[in-house]
This record gives sequence, C-alpha cells and structure tokens, in this order.
Amino acid sequence: MQKKTKVIISVIVAIVVVLGGFYLYASHSVARHVPGHVYEYTSISGNQKAYMTFAKSGDEVVVTPSRDKALKANDSDSAFQTVYQDEADQGKWNYEAKGSKLTLSKTQDNKVSLWQYNHVLAFGKKIHSSSFSYQIANAGQGVDRKATNFEQIR
Repeated sequence: MQKKTKVIISVIVAIVVVLGGFYLYASHSVARHVPGHVYEYTSISGNQKAYMTFAKSGDEVVVTPSRDKALKANDSDSAFQTVYQDEADQGKWNYEAKGSKLTLSKTQDNKVSLWQYNHVLAFGKKIHSSSFSYQIANAGQGVDRKATNFEQIR
C-alpha cells in the first residue's frame, strides 16, 4: 500500500472511532444529565411548552407549564418538595433514566400514564429523542416517531 492510502485509511478509522465514541457516550448518558436540572420541552407541534425539574436525588420530577415554578423548584431540596406537593393535585410525576431511554410517569387517581422517550441522545444542554411511546390511562397507547427535544435551562 502506498503511504497516502495508509494515511487516508487511518484518518477514516480515527473519524469512525471518534464518532462511535461520541454516539456511545451520548446514547447512555441521560441518567447523568437530568438529575438536579430544569429542562424545557416544546411539543411536537411547537405550540406548547412544558418545564421539567428533575429531583437531585430520587425519581420525582415537577412537570409544569410555568417556567417560574420549574425554576423555583430547582432552588433547593425543600423548594422542590414544596412545588412538587403544590402540583400533586394535577398528578404526581416520576421518572426513570436508564441507558438510552427516559421514562416519565404520571399517577393520578390511582391510574398511571407513561411516556417513554426512546433512542435518547444527551450531550451538553440538549436531550434528543427520535421517538416516544405512550400509554395514557383511559385514553390508549401508541408510538410517535417524531423527534422530541429537551433543552436544559438550569
């Protein structure tokens, strides 16, 4: 082989290794990214926003349309619990971040609804999911193959 060919092959291998490492890191780091942070979620249609404040420890999450409440919940553990309890009449939210999945569950009137974000990539202040499946109490289930994005605001 010529020297030029070896260099080209080496560069291609290095690029594949770097991109593969980035993908592996981003696809399995959601569990490290969400605890203790506030994320803004924009609906698939783009016309509604929700804010999610993930507990620093445990599996609770405050889900609210109010940016102010979400940011307040992030001030301290006691502020989080106060906002979480204030929002409890709308249902209690929990989450599980594992591997490349982020699952949110809402319990209201002893009925559980689930949203599972699949193929999650978390890097920097962004979380991207290529699809999500849902199971809503008394309303059915399904899969939405549209991309979903979350942006960390604190």
